Amino acid sequence: MKRALIFFVALIFIGCHSNSTKQIVANNNVTIYPDKIKQTVWGIGFEIQSDAIGSGNTGLPEDKHAVPHDLTKQERERFATEMLKGFRYCRIAGGLYWRGLDAESKYLQPRWPEQLEELREMIDVAGVEGVSLEYWSPAPFWKANNSYLGKGGADKYNTLRCFGPDFGTDPIYKGDTLRFLNDFAEACVTDLQTLKEAGIKPLKWGLQNEPMVSNNQQYSTCKYFSKEDYVKAYVAAAKAIRNYDPSILLISDTENKYPGKIGPFMSDPEVASLVDAYVVHTVGWDSESVKSVGKRINDSLPYKPWFQNEYEYLTGGATPERCLNTVQHIMNSFQIGENPSWYWIHALKPFKNSEASGYSLGFWKSLEENHQKATSNAYHRWVGGPEIVNLPDKFKTMEFLNVQRKTNKAPGLNFSFIINRPATAYMLVEQKGEYVPDGWELTDIKLDSENSNDLVYKKTLKEGDQRIAEHNGEANGFYGAPHAIFLESEFKDFKVEVGINSPIKIRSEALKLEQAAANLKPGHWIYNDFNWNAVGSFVKRMPWDCKVIDLVEDSYNKDARILTFVKPNGKHTIVVSNRTSEEYTFKINTGIANAKWKGYRYSPFERGENTMGVEIGEQKGAILCPSLPSLSWEFWEEE
Repeated sequence: MKRALIFFVALIFIGCHSNSTKQIVANNNVTIYPDKIKQTVWGIGFEIQSDAIGSGNTGLPEDKHAVPHDLTKQERERFATEMLKGFRYCRIAGGLYWRGLDAESKYLQPRWPEQLEELREMIDVAGVEGVSLEYWSPAPFWKANNSYLGKGGADKYNTLRCFGPDFGTDPIYKGDTLRFLNDFAEACVTDLQTLKEAGIKPLKWGLQNEPMVSNNQQYSTCKYFSKEDYVKAYVAAAKAIRNYDPSILLISDTENKYPGKIGPFMSDPEVASLVDAYVVHTVGWDSESVKSVGKRINDSLPYKPWFQNEYEYLTGGATPERCLNTVQHIMNSFQIGENPSWYWIHALKPFKNSEASGYSLGFWKSLEENHQKATSNAYHRWVGGPEIVNLPDKFKTMEFLNVQRKTNKAPGLNFSFIINRPATAYMLVEQKGEYVPDGWELTDIKLDSENSNDLVYKKTLKEGDQRIAEHNGEANGFYGAPHAIFLESEFKDFKVEVGINSPIKIRSEALKLEQAAANLKPGHWIYNDFNWNAVGSFVKRMPWDCKVIDLVEDSYNKDARILTFVKPNGKHTIVVSNRTSEEYTFKINTGIANAKWKGYRYSPFERGENTMGVEIGEQKGAILCPSLPSLSWEFWEEE
């Protein structure tokens, strides 16, 4: 036992010799087994916002703020060739970002005549193989509420028509669930046919994005209140799709963490035969979560490939630390989770959307909107609303947030935000309808704006999640201004983040984006570096159908990861990352004698020309010893 320990310690401190003969002390020793092939990685996917959504995921606007529609012809081509080339799959959100309807509201159609043509052109130019169609909501005809939108988690009508409370007296189906499901299944096939006839190849299909969700008038949802309901609908639709096109991959069921709807029924041979892959959501989770998610799936369900198809940061924006977490989530998904695919949620988001920074690989500026130059002087009661005048100087030193709102003839929305330190909050409330915020102290401060003024309430907030109720106060058809808040903290590292599905604008973050947008022409787009550098590095350097290779680490470090794969051309690649606070060195026995390796480095701040990384030199031989600075990752490719 003692001799083995001495041998292990000796291994850790055996130095690598670089080309300059300088000895490098390794933090981790890794042995790769080139003959032990694991899963094939089909390729990486993205989602496209091909129709408009309200800021903070609130509402389905009638405008056409969508990509590629909202880009100039030249920028559409640059978007497809520069960003999207290398992706294999495009995720289509049925009933949300593809939500046009036929006259009976039975089938999905383009919401404007060119919508599918624009998508097809984007896909063709980018070389994307095809799409994964998954419903956020089926067409309203098939819903008990005849609507894309629900009224909260308890809304029993925001579900398939046959599972709604009044199906027994339904004027068409009169309680005949089997007949309904057969018709619904054929409608799902028709939606796939519509894509195919438009020149868009369907590769994957899913019944329902997050079937456990029904939100309050925010974005399209359809809730399945029981596992039995979900499985009945899934089996009916999946059978019809399998008969229509057996090559389409059937996925289930994109809930958080674990396929809880389909899982209990996988012992049924009929159900199991219609599930080609388990798909889950692990949005923005730490890269280590891949291990626990994979273990639960593998330990409790019959074997099927599994992967996640929606990764983003629901709260707050992109950061260097999150950049490295995304890198390592991809690496762990392929090396440890043995996933065959991995998806980022949005290629581009508009500057105006409060969730854009955490959700997107890039931002675009609309052709259809009027954009003002960024200014550090104006404070508005709501975004684009009346300007607050005669603001006391003490408020100008504070962080400021306000909500997205079109008019004061409708109630203000509820919203949430997150603070990392305690703060004193000053909330603006226009007194209409005797609205008094619970737990807040009224001050003697009044802030004026055009034709009205706001009372100011004060409250000490602890760090963490903060939730503000909607404002329903009303007088003479006008509702009190939705809440705007000033935040004061004694901590220098104080930071505010956008909450989940929250239509707010944080002043300091918005100014950065507005300043970038001010220099951008309408119809043009730019990268969201911290997200794109992470995802783009794998899109550009990991071809479709690579095969992951087995390896053993002597010293597992959750902040310094390794992935190794062989490309279809037979050449090997080793990816290493470092999100520790110091330099980190790997000593890697590649198992390939006389190999020649070339290295390419990435960081949150640097991706190299055409997102191909920055060349950092070569190493030769079976032993590879890369040393990485903090917050960086490298691809070492066999030549």
